[in-house]
Amino acid sequence: MSLPKRALFTLSEAAARWGCQVADIAEWALSGHLEIMTVIPLTRFGDAVLSDRVVIAPGDIMAVFRRCGTGPHQGIIRRARALGSSEWRNVSPPESGLAITRDDLVLSAACVARFEEEHGVFRRVNPNASKGHDWEGFYGALILHLFQRGLPEKQADLVGEMQDWFIANSTDGDAPEESTIRKRVSPILRMLHAEA
Repeated sequence: MSLPKRALFTLSEAAARWGCQVADIAEWALSGHLEIMTVIPLTRFGDAVLSDRVVIAPGDIMAVFRRCGTGPHQGIIRRARALGSSEWRNVSPPESGLAITRDDLVLSAACVARFEEEHGVFRRVNPNASKGHDWEGFYGALILHLFQRGLPEKQADLVGEMQDWFIANSTDGDAPEESTIRKRVSPILRMLHAEA
């Protein structure tokens, strides 16, 4: 059985994935590099009603991300916009707002993928190498996959997913053969199974 890919990442998960601080992510969102979302119940925003995933304005909650650790545990969002919309809407009445914590904030998987592509995250190809595959990026993606999902039931499932990773992350859709990927995955899985 193949499960669907992740749809959302918490800010803490993204920070661990990128080796940065959650405050960095908030600043990148404030600068327009990322869209932070939250999931809300049915809420009136002026003449509209929004629910589920909405994009929030990072400026509304920046105090929660103070690097010195003195910020409040929760923030109040007073505006949001629907996915795919550019129009900000204010909570009605605006003085009430919606209380949220850092743990309520997420990034879409599409946003994470776009950010990683734009900034070359996980792509550390040796510039001196001739045409070849991004094995360093592969190992980073493999470690992240195992960290997030644990050990696979079948090695073939993991090999297939890692081949998909190569296809998605190559400029020409090229990927090594399954047997080549299996040779790199097998010893790692053997060691991990021995430690489990």
